[in-house]
Amino acid sequence: MVQGMWLPAGENVKLIVAVKVLREGTASNQNRDLLEEARIMASVNHPCCVRIAAVCMTAQLMLVTQLMKYGCALDYIRRQQDNISSKLLLRWASQIASVSDHCGSGGSRGI
Repeated sequence: MVQGMWLPAGENVKLIVAVKVLREGTASNQNRDLLEEARIMASVNHPCCVRIAAVCMTAQLMLVTQLMKYGCALDYIRRQQDNISSKLLLRWASQIASVSDHCGSGGSRGI
């Protein structure tokens, strides 16, 4: 995963994004997996979910998403486990439940 800058057409903004790149020569099943991940991410419209910005289908398949400032949530929790309050954990659990309810109630396709 690398960090990049996205300049949406017709908008006067610069967004910092994460770019997930599959190397050239990657197995076709990994390409399919990344495209399936992109399809699922595009179908979810919830404020607590990372949004997909683009899929670049060049020699190297790339998935462009919002940048998660602190990286993967699980890795962050493991790194900061001694500094995370129960109040914050409860808030995260509530957000996860909200997304799960949204997806389970037909709020997203393919979940």
